[in-house]
Amino acid sequence: MVDLDTYYVPIFIHSAICDFSYTVLLVVFDVLYLTLVEYCCGLFAALRYRLETALVLKNDRLTMTTAKDKSYANIAYSIRRHTETMQFVAVIESVYSLPLFIHIGLTVLILSVLGYQVITNTENINRLLKPTAYLNGLLINVFFENWQGQKIIDSSEKVFKSAYNSEWYNMPIAARKLLIMMMIRSERPSILRMSKIIVLSYVTFNTVLRTSSSYFMLLRSL
Repeated sequence: MVDLDTYYVPIFIHSAICDFSYTVLLVVFDVLYLTLVEYCCGLFAALRYRLETALVLKNDRLTMTTAKDKSYANIAYSIRRHTETMQFVAVIESVYSLPLFIHIGLTVLILSVLGYQVITNTENINRLLKPTAYLNGLLINVFFENWQGQKIIDSSEKVFKSAYNSEWYNMPIAARKLLIMMMIRSERPSILRMSKIIVLSYVTFNTVLRTSSSYFMLLRSL
């Protein structure tokens, strides 16, 4: 429909602007996503440190009563921080749930098409390099997004271990009860979901790869 030789420059400028804009938007999206996830993991790390040092006192001359009061205050503070961290995870999920669902869904289709192009152009190196580069870039991006979701799962699961490793046997009964409540809740890890359905994790990344592979193999058979 268009003479490429006559309109080469406008087409090139249009393509360059679109590619640059998409790349910038994708980088900004992923950097903000990474920042929020790292901040969330930092909150979990600070919480775990607080639990593990609930009975560590700077002054050894403090009485046992003071130590018990301090442990109860630390556990109560840790519960508040744990609740706030889970609320922060929920906020991240509400912001990124729909965009990630759309992005991953489109990525599955694009990976299928790129995989088909790679298979059909194995004998032509010039036509193989471009789809291979796009394919690797998409795989890295999908892995990155699922990797961040897995990091939140791993960080939240470690809260239970830190609570168990604390000196709970030297705490008063009231502090132990609070600690048990936190351990019960931390048995269910915090997760990021796409469209409230699909959990971002290594399992989802594996599912994306298998689904894309089945699609482009179907295209090849047709």
